[in-house]
Amino acid sequence: MTIKVHHLNNSKSQRILWALEELGLDYEIVFYKRQPSFAAPDDIKNIHPLGKAPVVEIDDFVMAESGAVVQYLIERYGEGKFMPDRSSSSYAKYIELMHYPEGSLSPPLLDQLFIRMLPVEDETFKGFTQQRVMNHLSYVDGLLEGQDYLIDNEFSGADLQLTFNLQGANAGGGLRHYKNLEAFVQRMEARQAYQRSIDKGGEFSLGFKK
Repeated sequence: MTIKVHHLNNSKSQRILWALEELGLDYEIVFYKRQPSFAAPDDIKNIHPLGKAPVVEIDDFVMAESGAVVQYLIERYGEGKFMPDRSSSSYAKYIELMHYPEGSLSPPLLDQLFIRMLPVEDETFKGFTQQRVMNHLSYVDGLLEGQDYLIDNEFSGADLQLTFNLQGANAGGGLRHYKNLEAFVQRMEARQAYQRSIDKGGEFSLGFKK
């Protein structure tokens, strides 16, 4: 088995490094730096036509999409760890929350980032975006009420997927009214595997500034 991660700084490829560290797998990192426009360098298109990170080479095939890669790694190499049993009542919720961060949570948070970085003047759009962000953060805050993790109060791939989005929101001060979410991010960042992934992947920050 060979695994090569094409790792863009300050990107979702950090999820893959973290997942691999949690699983205790060996892997190679190919480093890329964002362009001044924040886009990935064109070189990544030589690996995958979308030209974005993460891109992961696993044996003889190439995968993009962080949710798909994390799910695949856990199911193939996790030996039952970091996910509920497929026959359990929690499995459907696990799959939902594995893909919720990119499917529903990411778009309004990205809109909010653009509003923070760019001279967006449309008050209707700004208000609509804020309402969406508050709705999603309140939803996730409620999921974590009284527990440390999303699924059966045990760490899973769903927690790993969610962390990136919440780190992005936190970089803009967006979690200050959501104590469950602030505490969750602190717990995730304190995990030894997460710390190892930062050590190997390099400096990590989602506080983008124009």
